[in-house]
Amino acid sequence: MGDQRGGKREGAGRKKGSKNKVTVAREAIAEVLDAPDPMKLAAAIHQRGYQMLLEMERIVLDPTQPVAARIMAAKVVLPFMLPKLQEPRTALQDNEEIVRRLQEGRARVAAFRQTAERLEPAST
Repeated sequence: MGDQRGGKREGAGRKKGSKNKVTVAREAIAEVLDAPDPMKLAAAIHQRGYQMLLEMERIVLDPTQPVAARIMAAKVVLPFMLPKLQEPRTALQDNEEIVRRLQEGRARVAAFRQTAERLEPAST
């Protein structure tokens, strides 16, 4: 049945100091953009402004760049490129709108009845 040992084994797992995919992507973007600290890409974009956004967009659209770098660049750039969406309406807001419209309709009907009652005795 082979070597069936559980627990810690020598040489198993990721080596100390090795980088995960996100760190590699951040470093690739920082290298391309010549940013001082790969962990602070958003701050670098704020400092360099619009030109940095264009450079990040170039990375996103460049098929020769690593996919992880393209995804990381898109994550950083998209909040600056797209407007924030409005909060979705809740059922409570919809219900309040319906109640308001019903009350307006009742007020119109009441005003119409008052006008009709005033005109009716004059016509007889």
